Amino acid sequence: MAHLVPIDKDFIANPYPHYQRWLEGPRVFWHPDFFGGAWVIPRHADIIALLRDLENISTEKTGSLVSQFPPEYHEELRDIDLYLARWLAFIDPPKHNQLRRLLRKGFTPQVVNSFRPRVQQIAEELLDKALERSGDSGEIDLVRDFAYKLPVRVVSAMLGVPDEDHPMFMDWMDDLAMFLGNANPTVEVARKAKQALYNLTEYFRALTPARRAQPGNDLISILLAAEEDGVGLTEEELYAQCVFFLFAGHETTSNLIANAMYCLLRFPEEMARVRADFRLIPSMVEEALRYEGPMQYTFRLARRDFDLFGQPVRKGDVLVVVFGAANRDPRVFEDPDRFDVTRHPNPHLTFGYGLQKCLGAGTARMEADVAYTTLLRRFPRIELAETPQWTDVYRFRGLKSLRIHITA
Repeated sequence: MAHLVPIDKDFIANPYPHYQRWLEGPRVFWHPDFFGGAWVIPRHADIIALLRDLENISTEKTGSLVSQFPPEYHEELRDIDLYLARWLAFIDPPKHNQLRRLLRKGFTPQVVNSFRPRVQQIAEELLDKALERSGDSGEIDLVRDFAYKLPVRVVSAMLGVPDEDHPMFMDWMDDLAMFLGNANPTVEVARKAKQALYNLTEYFRALTPARRAQPGNDLISILLAAEEDGVGLTEEELYAQCVFFLFAGHETTSNLIANAMYCLLRFPEEMARVRADFRLIPSMVEEALRYEGPMQYTFRLARRDFDLFGQPVRKGDVLVVVFGAANRDPRVFEDPDRFDVTRHPNPHLTFGYGLQKCLGAGTARMEADVAYTTLLRRFPRIELAETPQWTDVYRFRGLKSLRIHITA
């Protein structure tokens, strides 16, 4: 069947022709390449309907991450489940609702906007250093020099993490991304992810007592003080959410920034429209989130046996919702394969939907807005130096590098 093409490097490099076939095919189908076998849901309306169906689906899905490996590895890797089970993204209501209300106190518009001057400062510093390294060539790697570094420095600043620890964090987050971003990771990839989760958790465990003794304006201090009906975060919940914020805040935003530039370079007429009116930057960011979304899919587990759009599914089955396909659904988006910086409305699903919609979406949008206001203001000419390649991580769509010529 045409929709059962393997999820390999060729698919990951350009999934969109396959998505088109998926959107034209069955509303739900079985694919063996997701977690050893899963039901795939590609259509926009169906994904929304499924994510609303909290009676039949669960986000407490970490067990499926380890159970995809042969049984002899389950005991060795079980700590992955224990760490991830505390992340907001892997918790069901009512606990999710309580935890989200607490965490939301650190992501109000007021808190997010208070960090905008720091984001601007970091963006300027990174571009200054990139220009210095480029010398007379005027060539930089936007991924390595800017998009990869900006989000980790921003989320670290929000958490109050020292700058000198950034390289260590980036290595750990790369190991996590290789595990969480692949539909079929290897055992060795899982081992590295387990160690990264341990390292990050212990880092925040060591950092927290000083914040408790001397609170600041950072996110950790805000969360330590947060209460809902007299109940705050436990120590383990706090460490877990710090790791989650650091990972999610880096991976998605770095790919968003680089992917958006690649879109603008592939569609120069759209670049010209944005340069002519910087007020289009927010809608350009939304279109980049739709067109080359940094989050291509997520998944849920079936709570019980139930009928899914005419397809019987069994309790414990994995259900994969493909945001990347839904964002190109012609039932929702006119001319979906066109990159249009003025597209409105633009109900993309890249940040999720409903209860599990990304808590840090406002932060990512603010960072991207600052990044593109700064890039386009400082560099009146930006050209592609070489055709980039996509990473091999399917879930988190991003570029290995993006070499560009810039003129200040």
